[in-house]
Amino acid sequence: MNEELLDDPVALLAADRIGLLRALATAGAQVRELAALGAEAGLSRLAAGGVPRSLVLVAEPPASAVAGLLAALGDRRAGCPIVLHALDAPLPNWVGAADLVVVAGLSHARERELALLAEAAARRGAAMLGVGRAAGTLEERCTWARAPYVAVPRGHAEPAALWSLATPILRLAGDLDLIEVDTAAVAAALDATAEVCRPDAESFLNPAKLLALQLAGSLPVLVADSLATGVVAQLVRAGLAGLAGLPSAVAVLPADAAQVAAYLTGPYAPVEDERDVFRDRLEEPGPALRLVTVSDGRQAGEAGRAALLELVHSAEQVGVPIAELTVDQPPGLPRLAGQLALGDFAAAYLRLGLGSGARALGTDLGRYPA
Repeated sequence: MNEELLDDPVALLAADRIGLLRALATAGAQVRELAALGAEAGLSRLAAGGVPRSLVLVAEPPASAVAGLLAALGDRRAGCPIVLHALDAPLPNWVGAADLVVVAGLSHARERELALLAEAAARRGAAMLGVGRAAGTLEERCTWARAPYVAVPRGHAEPAALWSLATPILRLAGDLDLIEVDTAAVAAALDATAEVCRPDAESFLNPAKLLALQLAGSLPVLVADSLATGVVAQLVRAGLAGLAGLPSAVAVLPADAAQVAAYLTGPYAPVEDERDVFRDRLEEPGPALRLVTVSDGRQAGEAGRAALLELVHSAEQVGVPIAELTVDQPPGLPRLAGQLALGDFAAAYLRLGLGSGARALGTDLGRYPA
């Protein structure tokens, strides 16, 4: 890990040949722009029809993660089930005029599948929203069906494109009163995180650079204390893999507490206490386990909070180091957005610090459309 590079903003930006850091810094602006484009496209028209029988989300990654967020944040408040439908399967027979179908994606490779599913939904009389590339096949199908379509500006097909795809969907869910959504607060949280994670902030003041240094040479286990933070952890895991080639695991508490407890005594747990500064690091066998907590704070259930506290205590007892994916933002979507942005910036700095800045994004598990 090139620590000197991280504290040299000029060299850092020169190494970032694909403009990754700049793309991540525009996430807040993307939320504001797409919220405005959604209003222009007529999202309010869909909400005026009332709560549908079901909300069916047909989306490629990363937009598919929005279904998990909606389900986690909606909880008992949502007046209809939220269903994530796979792209490679036909639309279920039960989808009809009482349902609302959202079709979203940016990649050229899956656009035809998205367009065919949008056409099937339209032929059955379902209300529909499309989100994707301008002047593509999906937009043609939505125009034919007279359905609202939010065209993502061309420059947004970048590593921060998640928010371009997610914002209209979240805004629609808020209008339907399925969850509480304040896009201005989400944009502000993304801006605030980008500010503290900016390239010219030194490592000891930059939480993303610090996290990147902590994760270098480790095997991270992202431990989430709720379903909502579990979605964030999965997205961060995809970012670490796609950008830095770093494998990691995700555990959602309390269900996965036993799994994490097994990790703490497994072959990748440290042989010696991490706090022993006199140990011979050259003789250590390889990458060691590190817990990365993704906490919802008071928003998490009591069982999730208790399980996280217990695992943190157990990790400290056996010398497994702990990092936190935490931001000072209001609870709900703003905090989750800030946590995800912090994880993305850390993955970007890890990528650059490991010298993989010139590598193409062709093996990124679909998280970052090219």
